[in-house]
Amino acid sequence: MNKQEEYSEMMETEKNKYLFDEYIHGDDPEKRARAENWRVAIGLQAVDRLTVSDYLIQLARRNIEGELSIDEVRELIDVHYKKKK
Repeated sequence: MNKQEEYSEMMETEKNKYLFDEYIHGDDPEKRARAENWRVAIGLQAVDRLTVSDYLIQLARRNIEGELSIDEVRELIDVHYKKKK
């Protein structure tokens, strides 16, 4: 891994560290739990040097807010990537 790749990886990790903080430090325990779950899932991707799309983060926020269930998120992701093929 070259220096640029190392720097990019470090910046992505830093960005994910604070992802969904507004929910994790908020008053709603259900939003907090969903935000923590999303942060863990995204962090596990980062361990494998994978980054998540902005689209996934948008869907995660909608799930945290209670607009979408996790099943609806899964369906939207499946449809989104089937279109890309």
